[in-house]
Amino acid sequence: MKTNLRESASPFTLNVDDRISFRLYRDTRPHCLEIAPLQKGLALVLDGKELIEEGVGFGLPVVKYGDKTYFSSVAQTWLQADSDPPTLVKTFCFDTISRKRLGENSYINDRFYAFIHRFFEKAYLAHNEMAPAFNTIMELRKTMKIQTDFVRAPSRGKVKVAYTCCPDLLKVRVDFSELRKDGCQEILVLNEQGSTFFTKYSDSDGLLLVCGRMGAWRKVSAARASLSDRRDTFSFTLQNAPSAGLFRGWERTRGRFSWAGLGYSLPKTISGFNYNISLNMSSQRIGENQDLLKAVRSVESNAKYQSKNP
Repeated sequence: MKTNLRESASPFTLNVDDRISFRLYRDTRPHCLEIAPLQKGLALVLDGKELIEEGVGFGLPVVKYGDKTYFSSVAQTWLQADSDPPTLVKTFCFDTISRKRLGENSYINDRFYAFIHRFFEKAYLAHNEMAPAFNTIMELRKTMKIQTDFVRAPSRGKVKVAYTCCPDLLKVRVDFSELRKDGCQEILVLNEQGSTFFTKYSDSDGLLLVCGRMGAWRKVSAARASLSDRRDTFSFTLQNAPSAGLFRGWERTRGRFSWAGLGYSLPKTISGFNYNISLNMSSQRIGENQDLLKAVRSVESNAKYQSKNP
């Protein structure tokens, strides 16, 4: 039987209850900070406020090849109209890579930058307690006029992601059958929202971390892991999977990063991957909670900063 799909250039917003909505853009919105030119996954909307910030959203694939990491800047979106509960579908075209630019026109040699980046990343991941100092260094990139450009490259194929939206559960189904695997080293499926709101990590092993102590990225050994606001008003949870590695991460760097997430690392041979995101919410609304209201205002301030500093 043919599936009834409805395509639209406008964003789809699905209200799954009176507080939670999911939003899927066909273009690269929301345009926040460094990843503004890239496609996003599903944006979480709570009490009418988008909480994605500089995160890539739920269910966003990224593909690492031997030569480059590929992102998507072009996509198509559909609503599967005959699905109950409702399902949104997005097909990502992997046509974009990142390059570092010094000044107005000079690009930094990719191999040289990769060497420096690996050294910096190794030190950053090994010394969580030095995160504030590393963040200061990253903030200085703007002073040094080092920018990240996302530029088009020959397409490496497509990945289709289906999001089935329920009040307390998001089912994500990822299809890699149209992705070119030659030279592929690793596939990531990221689940990120904003770090202003999601400031607390907990897992089934009893580990509890706040903000920068979460690291970026650290492997999760527990059976399940959660991200929430400080008072556990709202959280999302992912399960570890035998066919994938689960990682946690959190970053907030002024003018560059603002994300909190849980992501899967998948083998290059995989043809499809299915997982669930559990949603847990207390009865308190954002407007009734000063901490959450402050977080939402910070999200809005971040967006205003980006509009003035593209």
